[in-house]
Amino acid sequence: MNRIDYHKKIIAALSWLKTQVEMHNSLSLTDINHGAEDFYCGLLNLVYGYNLININISDQNAAAIDLGDEQNRISIQVTSTSALSKTKYTVEKFIEKELYKKFDKLLILNIVKKTNHASTRIGGPEYCIDTKTDILDVEDLIKKITSNPDVQKLKSIADFLDSELSLPTQQSLPNEVLTILGIIEYISDEKHEDAGTGYLEEPIPADKIYNRFANHSDFLVNMYNTGYIEYGAVLEAVKKESDFGQVKLRRAANYLKKYSDAMLTKCGGDPKTALDQIIVDLSGFLGNNGYTFDEGAAEFYVIEQLMKCNIFPYKAPLD
Repeated sequence: MNRIDYHKKIIAALSWLKTQVEMHNSLSLTDINHGAEDFYCGLLNLVYGYNLININISDQNAAAIDLGDEQNRISIQVTSTSALSKTKYTVEKFIEKELYKKFDKLLILNIVKKTNHASTRIGGPEYCIDTKTDILDVEDLIKKITSNPDVQKLKSIADFLDSELSLPTQQSLPNEVLTILGIIEYISDEKHEDAGTGYLEEPIPADKIYNRFANHSDFLVNMYNTGYIEYGAVLEAVKKESDFGQVKLRRAANYLKKYSDAMLTKCGGDPKTALDQIIVDLSGFLGNNGYTFDEGAAEFYVIEQLMKCNIFPYKAPLD
């Protein structure tokens, strides 16, 4: 089934790149964003049949857009920032430079994850964008690509990704880790009927949060409570309805105990630093193995396991 193989390769490659952009940006390493312009120029031409070029190279005055296809009158801003202020700035500059006279359509491609803006239209009488259809992200691209019935087109896209990206060799992960990654992918499903319905009257942290990690208790409790609203109900549904089973869940918990304890020791007993590193590691595993997820889901799963003493298993209180 060549089609399925191409789908897997494409999803794994684009998910890996998305994770790399997130990690680089979190460390204020933004060079990867500039390189992404040429990469996505080639990819979008393949996917949509455009004739885009990198306008930044030929026209420094086109501040609002990065890519342009004058033949099809399409322009695209490539960004890793999803804030409403960034969207407004892009549209304002597009109007200020009168680029609407050259291009009929402005699209914004977020190479990480887009935000669902409350405003459906942004702009003025000269030009405005529809925030529901004119802002795309990697997930939208993957859906567009994998819905294409043309196997040769899928092959050409897979070949392009293979030539452009130096993906790490996919790791052979223990079943316990695959269970963890599967749970995180599951609770990342924003379309799940329980997504965003979690409600917690008061925090339920274990004693160790207030004793062992007293200096970080506010940070840890706030992180848990914030995540519970978005992901808590979905995680409970996973435990009740999914096919992971109690044996898999128990083995995953045992793995986390050993792994997190070693990470805490490595980080000098600082739970915040250790948690950050665990989340980075899990995000890397997810991206490298083709899982679709969001950072918030990974963070919540980790902190939820901390509350259950499966991360940083309880020992004598630290002085």
